[in-house]
Amino acid sequence: MTRSRGSSPRGDRSRRPPPVDPAIVRRRVLVLGGALGLLAILPLWKLVEVQVGDGTELVERGEVQRRRTVHIVPQRGSILDRNGTELAISLPRRSIGIEMPTLRLEGIDTPHELERFAHRLAELFDVDPEPLARRLVQAAPDAPWVQVADQVPIEVAERAVELLAAEGIEGALVSGPSTERVHPAGDSALRIIGTLTPDGPGERAGIERSYDEVLSGRRGRMTVETGVHGNTVPGTEHVVEEPVPGSDVMLTLDRTLQHEVEQILLRRADEAGATLGVAIVGRPGSGELLAVGSVERDDDGQLRLSSGPIAFSDVFQAGSVFKLVTVAAAVEAGLVDADHPIEVPDTLQVDDWVFSDHEEHPTEIMTVTDIVARSSNVGTIKIAQALGRQGLHDALTSFGFGRRTGVGHPAEDAGIVPPADQWAASDLAAAAIGTHQSGTALQLWAAYNVIANGGRYVQPRLVDAIIRPGGEREPVPSEPPRRVISEATAAEVGSMLEEVVQDGTGSMWKLPGYSVAAKTGTSRMLSDVGGVGGDPYMWSDHRYHYLAAFTGYLPAERPEVSITVILSDVHDGLMGSTGAGPAFSDLAKLSIRELGIAPSHLADGRARPGAADGELYRAAPAPARPADDGDGESR
Repeated sequence: MTRSRGSSPRGDRSRRPPPVDPAIVRRRVLVLGGALGLLAILPLWKLVEVQVGDGTELVERGEVQRRRTVHIVPQRGSILDRNGTELAISLPRRSIGIEMPTLRLEGIDTPHELERFAHRLAELFDVDPEPLARRLVQAAPDAPWVQVADQVPIEVAERAVELLAAEGIEGALVSGPSTERVHPAGDSALRIIGTLTPDGPGERAGIERSYDEVLSGRRGRMTVETGVHGNTVPGTEHVVEEPVPGSDVMLTLDRTLQHEVEQILLRRADEAGATLGVAIVGRPGSGELLAVGSVERDDDGQLRLSSGPIAFSDVFQAGSVFKLVTVAAAVEAGLVDADHPIEVPDTLQVDDWVFSDHEEHPTEIMTVTDIVARSSNVGTIKIAQALGRQGLHDALTSFGFGRRTGVGHPAEDAGIVPPADQWAASDLAAAAIGTHQSGTALQLWAAYNVIANGGRYVQPRLVDAIIRPGGEREPVPSEPPRRVISEATAAEVGSMLEEVVQDGTGSMWKLPGYSVAAKTGTSRMLSDVGGVGGDPYMWSDHRYHYLAAFTGYLPAERPEVSITVILSDVHDGLMGSTGAGPAFSDLAKLSIRELGIAPSHLADGRARPGAADGELYRAAPAPARPADDGDGESR
């Protein structure tokens, strides 16, 4: 409602206010002015008081509120192979956010505009636009910023700033330091190395977890000033304590050999129809693991590199390869020797179980060497019966079964060796041929190294050294070798293993010019449904499934490389020799070539120029599909 000067409201025109004395008006104005002046002076006086009195304190308080201490994340150390080649490295990245108040000042504040902007950002940073749009639209009115992307290459972040500025949008992007863990070798050895999440290494994240403290370094500190919305003011950073970069971890693995081993394993496991496979190649004398490969079939039936460190984490009843322990313990105890004769029928009943050899034969006299070379279950059981439950149990644990090797991987399993006082007579028989206890592929590899090392157990090694930021190399110590059996026993058992390849179950995998000591193994796998009809090995498809193994070392007289192969659930008719043998042979040839191993007849270990590589690759071709020669239990 408007009124003219000096007019009265409509409808009240008949009544006019009485005239006012100008002197009264002046007195009222003076009184009101004095009161207002006093009110104005009071806060001013208070302001003066503050400035003169405790003003310094408030200034300091304001500075503290604007300044805060933040941590400086150090550069994470790299994981290297034995030659210093990078397997895992951290690259500098930026964490990108959008400063919402600045975005609103640019006029981007409606849901439609925010969604359009989200799609623009998604294009720049290669992220999903829909979740980003929801975060922008649903951001609280007082939200200082919204996360856009993490681990963005610095050059990408800088380019995004330029493109947005060209569109008239400046100052909206905020960023902070970040890193991305990159694996130059791709998936190769990733099961051993492990991965990182934003929260750090996971429970089974390999070397990344077990050596996290070494790799992480020590955080630094700096102070920064913050703006109205809590964001860091550029150029106000002040370092209080410099971060200490993480140290590098050097492994014993060879990146080239690792890749080749994985490829051989993929091919040979697929040919054998295996659902899972493991291969280990290493130096028996030092315990160094040069390559550790593992594969498995996915839900689509495709064989691929495994999702976990199967060689360390999965346990197997690997059958006849365990016979090594039974025989070595009996020889060490003086119960038998290589030529000791034993009467061996083709079947043997123990309690309610009937154990048989892989093929029928009349009762005959076999030497212990014959029993090992032909992988006789019955003969091995009779040796174990002489040794006794406690004797075999102690031998298994002495060879490293039932406890972790201490290789340094967090996923390592100890395997299972039940206490001897819990063994029935049939359990002793089953343990003798490797179907009562269970062990990892790594434990099996280390056990055969006992023979290769003249009766000494050498701890497997995966980590060679720590490389400090200044370049100082610190070797990672391992347990000293320990005596398991005498050197004489090891030599005698080693000769038996040579006979396996020379004239026994592994004879189809001879290597011209090289002596090989090895053992084959075949065993029934425990049922997928806990057994059918009371048989714990009968699967839901009403048939037996088999595991094939082949493990040993070469050259037999001066071992330079030891190899273990385990393939699980192979095609019907395949056994240790025919199922795992092709992979063992390929890996042996690869090792000879890559490690420069001289032929056996060169006692000084010096390889001749151009020595026999071509001959090796032409020798012992793998059969397309071996004939079925029996169920092969424990062969």
